[in-house]
Amino acid sequence: APEPAAAPPAAAPAAEGDAEVKSVFCTNLAWSIDEDALKAHFKAAGDVVRIKWIEDRDTGKFKGMGVCEFATPAAAAKAVESCHETEVCGRTMYCRLDKPRPPKEGGAVRAPREPKPKPDGCCKLYCGNLSYDIDDAALRAFFEPLALNAIRWVTDRATGDFKGCGFAEFATTEDADAGFLKNGGVLMSRPVRLDWAEDKPKKEW
Repeated sequence: APEPAAAPPAAAPAAEGDAEVKSVFCTNLAWSIDEDALKAHFKAAGDVVRIKWIEDRDTGKFKGMGVCEFATPAAAAKAVESCHETEVCGRTMYCRLDKPRPPKEGGAVRAPREPKPKPDGCCKLYCGNLSYDIDDAALRAFFEPLALNAIRWVTDRATGDFKGCGFAEFATTEDADAGFLKNGGVLMSRPVRLDWAEDKPKKEW
């Protein structure tokens, strides 16, 4: 089996202002890695409470990357300091604090968009400002106890890269109303922007 592509080393030292970051992004992981091996490797730094493996959105194959959430920010910082560029399961792992992306410099602060009027009988919501680590399970959990009939992620047509948004389809229009009340709720450290999604009319030939 081919090995995951090696990534350039990340800067190990934690910068000032990272005091609240509990997650560590790890890359260049071996295909054979598992939770027990990674937790054991980080044991001296602190307890890993959760690991999210990053998989190819289309194939479901492991991409040799993951995000480890530690019990405390101090443990996360220590993990980066002590374990960056160390060998795990025969490969050199690179890691850094998984900080939220900073806003673009010089960009004006935009006022929240006003939602569109709800189309009659609409059961579908547009979901924007999503984390790039989002998956079906996380979005379904966000809308619980409401059930979703379908989820569609928006990707770039040329590259296939996830664009940070998608659509959630509910069983009933009443469920969609209840789901819309979660507009602005935080999911994976990001406030989710919800709007009504109207199906495009089919082209007539």
